[in-house]
Amino acid sequence: MARFDIHPNPIEEDRHDFPFVLEIQSDLLHRFVERVCVPLARADALAGLTDRFNPAIVVDGIALRLHPFGIAVFHQHELRRSTANAKKHALEIETAMDMLLRGY
Repeated sequence: MARFDIHPNPIEEDRHDFPFVLEIQSDLLHRFVERVCVPLARADALAGLTDRFNPAIVVDGIALRLHPFGIAVFHQHELRRSTANAKKHALEIETAMDMLLRGY
């Protein structure tokens, strides 16, 4: 498991609107069993999405949006094998997380 890996959402009842979660924690914390993740939402699942706070990420041909307010922690065993990696979107993801945590 690595930073920006994308996994199927381990919460089955949320998968329709949030089919995947994105691992965001630093790779330096790999020894911990917990993984900090942010859900990836279908574009029509939430109102008021913005490009800066909710950047678009395409996974398996599905256009999804980062949802920082949904930040969650999962045990590494809850996350299935990663299906993709969003490292190419690192700047947009980090900008969104900075807005959440720092306000800019």
